[in-house]
Amino acid sequence: MQDRNRGHHPAPHHPRDTEADAILRQILATPSLAAQLLTAAAEILTADNPTGELTPLGWGLALAAADARVLSRYTSPIAQSAGRRAMRALSADMWDTARTRGEWAICLHAAARSV
Repeated sequence: MQDRNRGHHPAPHHPRDTEADAILRQILATPSLAAQLLTAAAEILTADNPTGELTPLGWGLALAAADARVLSRYTSPIAQSAGRRAMRALSADMWDTARTRGEWAICLHAAARSV
């Protein structure tokens, strides 16, 4: 059958680059930096007293530790962009509904899936 765009000749077959495919699959499977930041903060919150109330100081310390763990090897513009994206993923109702460190960790894991 004649293809009106390519004429009578079939399209040439290009061999697949399996190494490039593997690299691309790895890149696509890696969570964004913002998601990594939120996940690291959630892990930090649950590592120490997950049933305890989350204080503003505790939130700040967990976020600073997560920032140091995830973003310290990136340039400032990249780290700042990831931090802003992570903070934008936090919904306003989280501040009203989550009380304990463990509840916050659940919220952070959910937010990490959205960025």
